[in-house]
Amino acid sequence: MAKKLRIEGLSYRYALGGRNVLDGADLDVEAGEKILLAGGSGSGKSTLLKVISPATMPRGTVSGRVLIDGTDVNSIPRAEIISKVSYVAQNPETQIVVDTVYGELAFSCENTGISGVEIRRRIAWTATYFGIESLLKRRISELSGGQKQIVSLAAAIMLKPEILLLDEPTTYLDPVAAVRFLDLVDSINRDFGTTVIVAEHRISEFAGRFDRVVKVENGKVTDIETDFCGGATDVFYDKVFSLNGKNKNESAPTVMVRNLAFRYDRNGQNVLDGVDLLIPKGSVFALLGGNGCGKTTFLRCLTGELKPQQGKIKIDGKLSAMTQNPLSMFIEETVRKDLRFFLKRKGATGKEADEKIREIAKKLELTDSVLDSHVLDLSGGEVERAAIAKLILAGADVMLFDEPTKGLDDTAKKRLAELMRTLSGEGITSVFVTHDINFTLAAADCAGVLSGGTIL
Repeated sequence: MAKKLRIEGLSYRYALGGRNVLDGADLDVEAGEKILLAGGSGSGKSTLLKVISPATMPRGTVSGRVLIDGTDVNSIPRAEIISKVSYVAQNPETQIVVDTVYGELAFSCENTGISGVEIRRRIAWTATYFGIESLLKRRISELSGGQKQIVSLAAAIMLKPEILLLDEPTTYLDPVAAVRFLDLVDSINRDFGTTVIVAEHRISEFAGRFDRVVKVENGKVTDIETDFCGGATDVFYDKVFSLNGKNKNESAPTVMVRNLAFRYDRNGQNVLDGVDLLIPKGSVFALLGGNGCGKTTFLRCLTGELKPQQGKIKIDGKLSAMTQNPLSMFIEETVRKDLRFFLKRKGATGKEADEKIREIAKKLELTDSVLDSHVLDLSGGEVERAAIAKLILAGADVMLFDEPTKGLDDTAKKRLAELMRTLSGEGITSVFVTHDINFTLAAADCAGVLSGGTIL
């Protein structure tokens, strides 16, 4: 088969970076091939996907060549390269630019000069193909994280690309929805011959779906052999419920919720409908549930961001929370500057702040490279760990996490589970919303599933 994509000696360094993230990377991809891109947090998977197209390349220094059908991408007109290569970001919040689903689907076509009639036809086809007709008139802000990811994929397909690049697309999806999402990707690859490259951490779960697995490591790209039967994700909740029987915590509750009800629209249905929950002090509590069931809404009620129409919430102690987009927690350009500014505002001297940063960096394995890089240049996993450092430094008694494992490889997930357990031993309560059942089994000592507006 013809080489659809060829990467030759590709090196890349971010504008404020101190090292090459990619360092002489080579990769050949055949037309219609479906590749799984592996690698640890911060290995350069996301960077490689972004650098393939000039339309998505971040600011930095690049050398080497990227060829599509034998033509250097830098010599292909911008409108043409945008049509040939579509990129779906790890976090849909950073990619969606219009406030309605219909407008988001139309946006890329409008910017490449496609006629209004053709745009309407493509929206009708795309909405039917993806099964999102009911979302077309919805505002993006009303969608769950999983729905936003599906809309991002649909928007990418509107231009009928020849190459589709997906950066950890299952991050915001529950286990069943993740399988369905990848089924959609399989259909796109099969029905249209689209060449697909997917960056993922969950290799053992998904490798069998792909033609080939390649790994980014030390700036290079290499083919790898993997055990396709390694560790499938448990998509059912029976093991999760068993946590509550095995790990009985007799401590007084630190989070108390009684008869909680919340709805967004005055005359609409309740998203939360009579939630009762007691979480003992020092617990690691996981809240699971399908996309759009109200997990993030529940966290926003706990933080006071949303005001319930009914019920009571009591938090014993100080609470801090990490949002689904941890980048929103940083106001300075580097992690070190941000943490230092944060600590000094809390009354620490410069010397005290530096010492606390050294301690937390060691605990979370945040290297100097991570601390001194621009936050926008960090991988999803690195941003996640930096945000957790900020929560710990805030000195909270209760920590809330919204999808804390997104962007983390297996090693980083293991470290995070161990950290939550360590904090539990110090009397700190961790409450996290997740789709990751395997992480829940590793980290949590109690759990619930949000379904039908209540927690089971």
